[in-house]
Amino acid sequence: MRSYLFIAVFVLSFAPDSTSAQPPPASATCNISCTVADTVEWSHADSPAITLPNLTTENSQVSGSTSLVLYTNADATITADNSDNAQLSKDALYKLVTKYGLEYDAAAVGKTGGSTAAWNDHDSFLSKGSTVNHIPGDRAVEVILSVRASHDSKAHPISGDYTATQTLTVCWKS
Repeated sequence: MRSYLFIAVFVLSFAPDSTSAQPPPASATCNISCTVADTVEWSHADSPAITLPNLTTENSQVSGSTSLVLYTNADATITADNSDNAQLSKDALYKLVTKYGLEYDAAAVGKTGGSTAAWNDHDSFLSKGSTVNHIPGDRAVEVILSVRASHDSKAHPISGDYTATQTLTVCWKS
């Protein structure tokens, strides 16, 4: 019997061919999260100063106002400085009757805002705070601070410049 050995060599070549199938796309997923922090901040660190008209015998009560924008994304409370710093005074002996009021520009329903705080003496103004009710989608409210000065009916003040500093503090509603 004879045996034949047959050896065949096949060379395969894979050249890129535009007609060959592309590999299927591979996907990877990534879970992403972000927390929006509670925000409560004033548009500026200081509000514009209030310069009241001259207090005279004919003009025995004067008033003025200023405003700042409050940005918030939650309910907040505004309180005021009730110390002697908030009372218009020339020095430790000469002081004016100083009253403050607070209002919000958001008079319309569906807007962030709060209730008007009526005139109160400097030492009791916003002592319980003024609540700012946040409405989703409305991120800001204009807060208007008003001041009214008059002289004490028992003692007429001496002439000169009287000054005060009122500080409004906003914090989260508790």
